[in-house]
Amino acid sequence: MEGFLGQLRPERPLRLREQPWAAAGKPATPFAHLGLPEPESLANVREGQVCAPCGDELDWLKVAVAPVDDRTSRVYLRGAD
Repeated sequence: MEGFLGQLRPERPLRLREQPWAAAGKPATPFAHLGLPEPESLANVREGQVCAPCGDELDWLKVAVAPVDDRTSRVYLRGAD
């Protein structure tokens, strides 16, 4: 996971959230329709803003990287334009 995160080059280092959000409301862009858990409901997630404002028509882009097992991580992206 660290190798992938280093290549993102976020504006600030991604923070580690060790516990799921206690009161995670329904997100505006849910991943449940893909059969995935919401990143807010997971533990040990690295997350943060990748760019704001971003180039062209993209206003902001956020990333959350959640470990799936010892060798695999799932990357969640949310953006707005």
